[in-house]
Amino acid sequence: MKTNKKALIIIVALLCAALVIGVIFMFGIKNPFNYQKPETKIKSITSLESFNLHLSGMRITEEYEIVCEGDKATVSHYVMNYSTGEQKRELESSATLETQAVLDKLDELGVASWNGFHGEHPKGVLDGTMFNLTAYVNGGQKLYADGSQNFPKHFHELEEWFYEVLRD
Repeated sequence: MKTNKKALIIIVALLCAALVIGVIFMFGIKNPFNYQKPETKIKSITSLESFNLHLSGMRITEEYEIVCEGDKATVSHYVMNYSTGEQKRELESSATLETQAVLDKLDELGVASWNGFHGEHPKGVLDGTMFNLTAYVNGGQKLYADGSQNFPKHFHELEEWFYEVLRD
């Protein structure tokens, strides 16, 4: 009796696996477990509710954040500190800018076109920086991009802009 139960469980598991594989092939899903590019294209950023750029590498984990309230935008730089054994987000610097100036810069750098970017880690590269960007724009549309030592066009210019804004 026990062998019949085991055999039945194995048969059901194999049928379920075959069904999943069949659905994947039937619908043409090439990478069912990987990140899927969003369908929504964002042409430009006309308003910004929140913006978080998370960067992590071998020696540092940091975040750049933009929060807009009316005509003012607060740009902040945080560093993650692990000295106590737990992650602690510490503010390094911040600046207040005109919201329109921030929107103009994001538009100039084409950040809206980054939505859905997924930069896979290049073969043969042993180290590097990983990033993920999550922003809510234009009344709640989610903009998301990520990568590992593979970045969208003008990414490094955005990093330089953050540096310039926050060094003063």
